[in-house]
Amino acid sequence: MNFREIVDGLSSMNLRTLALALSKPKHVRTYVSYCSKQYDELAGKGLRGGLPLKPKPGDTVTLPAFHTGGGMSFTELVILARITKTQAPRAIFEMGSYDGLTTAVFLLNAPPDSKIYSLDLPPQAVADEEIIESDKDLVAARQLGAIPKAIGLNHYTQLLCDTMKFDPAPYANTIDLGLVDAAHDLEHVRNDTTKMAAMMTDTGLVFWHDYGGKGILRPLSDYLEALGERCLMRRVPGTSLAWGNAKDLKKALL
Repeated sequence: MNFREIVDGLSSMNLRTLALALSKPKHVRTYVSYCSKQYDELAGKGLRGGLPLKPKPGDTVTLPAFHTGGGMSFTELVILARITKTQAPRAIFEMGSYDGLTTAVFLLNAPPDSKIYSLDLPPQAVADEEIIESDKDLVAARQLGAIPKAIGLNHYTQLLCDTMKFDPAPYANTIDLGLVDAAHDLEHVRNDTTKMAAMMTDTGLVFWHDYGGKGILRPLSDYLEALGERCLMRRVPGTSLAWGNAKDLKKALL
């Protein structure tokens, strides 16, 4: 636990924090991070809130009936489904497949002829020692593509490569909707964001997951907030999603 985590913990200290520390100490970090995130949003700290698109009257979305984990909440899945339905992207690219839950959301709500790409580490990959512990746990627990397979969805392209080694050039200026949700350390987030920007069309939208987190996720939030000083960036209220316009993002990074 570093100094900033200690400060976060002290700022969120109350009787319930103490009770949790005594009864279930392994959950204290998660609780403190959640409280700090909620405080920042309510106090107007960090990225401003907002949505890029409003759904059309009468639009409906479809979600898988089960959730295997990976951190994406039900509300966040609904947001991604609504954006996909409203934007009707011709091509979608996500960094971080896990079990394919968000892949399935894209498949179920995008136009039938949309091209959907999902990038993750090869099945035999072992997380590098420098990757944060939560990402190592996710890599070990994932069942790559399990959810699309379970519901009979296979009309997408599964790419297997470390995002640090991934070449975005073949996809340049072709992606309308992007999701960055792979490794969460600063080096990967910076790399993934820059490569995603290179693949986006000028009218595209990019989303990031786990914005607003504290502790080991703080570098991701700090990076996005710094990026928000150079281009339009917003958070989705009540979630861990942040988003930006691809055109602005490309000008800031490329």
